[in-house]
Amino acid sequence: MSAYANNPGGFTQLLAQWIADVRHHHSPEAVGVAERAMADTVACVIAGMGDETVLRVRRGLSALLHRGSIAESSGYPDLEAPWAALVLGTAAHALDYDDVLDPAASHISAVLIPSLLALSKDNEASGSALVDAYIIGVQAQMLLAEAVNMSHYTKGWHTTSTLGAPAAAAACARLLGLDAERCRHALSIACSLSGGFKRQFGTNTKPFHAGLAAKNGLIAARMAQAGLTADPAPFEGERGFLDLMAGQGSAGFSLAAKKLEALPAAPVPAVWQKRYPCCASTHRAIDAVLELKRVHRIESEDIVRIDTIVSEAAVRNLMYDRPINVMQARFSMPYCLAAAVLDGDLTLSTFTPEALSRADIRSFLPRVSMAADPAQPHDMPATEKSWANVTITTASGSCTMKVINPKGYPEHPLTEAELEAKFQDCASFAGTQPGAGVYSSWRNISAAPDASTLYRSLW
Repeated sequence: MSAYANNPGGFTQLLAQWIADVRHHHSPEAVGVAERAMADTVACVIAGMGDETVLRVRRGLSALLHRGSIAESSGYPDLEAPWAALVLGTAAHALDYDDVLDPAASHISAVLIPSLLALSKDNEASGSALVDAYIIGVQAQMLLAEAVNMSHYTKGWHTTSTLGAPAAAAACARLLGLDAERCRHALSIACSLSGGFKRQFGTNTKPFHAGLAAKNGLIAARMAQAGLTADPAPFEGERGFLDLMAGQGSAGFSLAAKKLEALPAAPVPAVWQKRYPCCASTHRAIDAVLELKRVHRIESEDIVRIDTIVSEAAVRNLMYDRPINVMQARFSMPYCLAAAVLDGDLTLSTFTPEALSRADIRSFLPRVSMAADPAQPHDMPATEKSWANVTITTASGSCTMKVINPKGYPEHPLTEAELEAKFQDCASFAGTQPGAGVYSSWRNISAAPDASTLYRSLW
């Protein structure tokens, strides 16, 4: 049994106390990272709103709630906050272009930002309040992830959902100003609303997980606010999260508890924005292929084969050697590297039915191989970084490159110009032309006196 089992003063209580009491004034760097995440996630929402997954979710809600306007692909449906969070979260993750938090291996912002924006429409929260709540939610997930990963993730749990709901509950509880006791109940309720398997990768339900986590975290916070109670030690207690969903290979909560006790302020969120609209497990290899082609001036037609060596977790994520639809293509190393070789980039247009049917891409797929690196086992610690080794072989020889930090990582971030270009590309993909200052409004959301105005603009 955990050292904290059934102890109300254990990790869950410490986390709840920290959520309620940590200071609201964050470093300029932390605020800047949060605002970048806001702009990036909104870009993904805009691009994802027209995706078939989101349209199906809206049709389902229309039938459930008996409101035809929800099914329409445009127009403000005035959804209640939990349902709005469900739609926005699904849209944010629909194209797999949204950011990632290591070591959680989760799409944190696709959960937190939709839940906070949806909640803002009811309480007229300021932009700075949303940024504060976002920073708190990210740190809550970081601590949870360091305690349960990678054991939890490699068991097959989709952490965007399983760790997303408690993180969203933490963020929403912060935005609502709940005290420590109610924050603890919100976290515990969210544990009972957590779920989702990686078996769903490559299907509509993977992005739906993000929407469910956003909705469930918001509901957990609202229920705790209303007085609903829950077990005081859901993470660390016997038959709790760690016991059932992580197991012996995880670090446990002792170190996380010590970190909390030494955190006078929230650290800078360690999220990273994606350069390519596909599974993050492909990004290191994509960067390597593009750089090897550039440096060695390799022509596509000269490539005999491409061999990729990646972590075991990446191999498990990339389940589709021969994708038959666009969702599967985002989780296919052969498809992503074939597109990188032939087109010199991967964009939103890479993942369309038209692109998927291209004869040149289909014929290149057999030239790409992927294998697991024994030095990167599935149970490697959550705080250790993965890497990709890529070898391109031509008739005249071969060249190899190792990539640890792909483009977008905190150590190799998108530039401001690249981030704004991504925002504009997402809008263009959605068939919209955002007016002057729209990107800036999201990028500088801390200055917004009422974030609900920005929320309504998403519909």
